[in-house]
Amino acid sequence: MTFRNVWTDADFAEMGWHDAVVYSMTFPQADFVIRFDVDYIFQWHWTDKNIRGWDAAPCTLEFLNVSNLQVALDWQMQGDTSIQDITRQNSRPSPNGKFTLWDYRVELDVGNIGFSATGFTQTARTPPTFSTSRSLGRRLIVK
Repeated sequence: MTFRNVWTDADFAEMGWHDAVVYSMTFPQADFVIRFDVDYIFQWHWTDKNIRGWDAAPCTLEFLNVSNLQVALDWQMQGDTSIQDITRQNSRPSPNGKFTLWDYRVELDVGNIGFSATGFTQTARTPPTFSTSRSLGRRLIVK
């Protein structure tokens, strides 16, 4: 996948979030945006049948005009959390007719998050770097 700083719902068909590590999720507030801090994998590097590493970058994934949020997660003994898939279906006009609403489902290895939204943007905070781990890590900032 070619690197770009910003991706949108218009790019949905060419994107895939499988194995993207999730560091945090911010619930919708007055802005009706749900945010995920993820390491997005732009390229997988293979040697024969074995994975050698990934080109990944820290990204902010924001879904816009979120409604009908449903969260079903079960962490128990889980370490890193990663996305298995993001799907969308049920395209329809918004109540005011100005937008297209979709039903999104974020499938994690610890459960599912479902919601309706008018689209998304994903912004890379740095260019991708090669890593032998799917997780680029985050430093804990204490204020």
